[in-house]
Amino acid sequence: MKKHIVSTLLFCAIGHFCTQGAWDIVSTFDDASALDKVTDLTNIEASNARSEIVDGKWAVYPGDLFEATSNLYAALDLGVDLRAASRASGGPVTVYLEIVQPNVPDGAGGTRKAIVDTVWGVSNFPPSEILTTRFNSYNAMQRINGGTDGFEGRNGTAYEAIDLFNANVTYKIWLVIDFNLNFYEAYIQGGQWASQTKINTIDTSGIWLFRANPGADVVVQYFLVALSRGNAAEEKGIDPTYFDNIAVDTTGQNLTTPVVANGNEWCGITKVGGDVDTGDFMGWIWVGDATGAGWVYSYSLDGFVYVSACPDASGAWIYILNN
Repeated sequence: MKKHIVSTLLFCAIGHFCTQGAWDIVSTFDDASALDKVTDLTNIEASNARSEIVDGKWAVYPGDLFEATSNLYAALDLGVDLRAASRASGGPVTVYLEIVQPNVPDGAGGTRKAIVDTVWGVSNFPPSEILTTRFNSYNAMQRINGGTDGFEGRNGTAYEAIDLFNANVTYKIWLVIDFNLNFYEAYIQGGQWASQTKINTIDTSGIWLFRANPGADVVVQYFLVALSRGNAAEEKGIDPTYFDNIAVDTTGQNLTTPVVANGNEWCGITKVGGDVDTGDFMGWIWVGDATGAGWVYSYSLDGFVYVSACPDASGAWIYILNN
């Protein structure tokens, strides 16, 4: 029997209008090919500072002692000019990231929390240019201060201490950036922040990028991480920092969590064979090899439906075939 797509209205999981973030996943860092988007720059020839993929995460290593300048600048190409996107929409863009300070061997048969000195933020940094100035002379949105082990956020012309990261905890961070108003906000969730929490930086009247705020025509398309091992007089970070699941939404503020699927999941739900249990949304559905939005078979409806986006807490639009 010929089937037609009803292209107007469907329904939501809980019976009201649904919204879904327009996340573009930049990288999940699940295999070595993820480094194709990363440019590593070091200030010392044959430096051991580097990016690696470790356990499906982007691990950035600070290199060797006595590297007095910034050991590593690691630039991830976001694939979009955030400034241009914000200007085009007249509103903000959102950058999402996850960060972990892992436990590492302590040299005595046990483990300890990683000692890191890492800063990060969006940037107009061109990967073709090697920077020779110490990284802490550059403004950045956020950092882990190796001297205090504290997570800090940019507050006007200074940094504001926020809290300590717990070891082996994945912290989710949202950076909402408006290039029209020269303004950004930051949110965090994970560990001691059980729910999403706006970071109180008091003065967010400027967008603190690496380097000074770029001119109106300068492309801002990188997520930049910088590390310092320090020197004999002041040793700083000696262990890696892990980043993961970096995504952007160029359509506005998006405080949802991107759904990152792997081969054994559909929209974050583990498959049983080709089936997943969506609970109150649609019950059991068959998804085959799919990992995200698309055609699925609903056992309760006894037919195929099209799921327009991975469901969030509100649900999602689905399109029912009209037999």
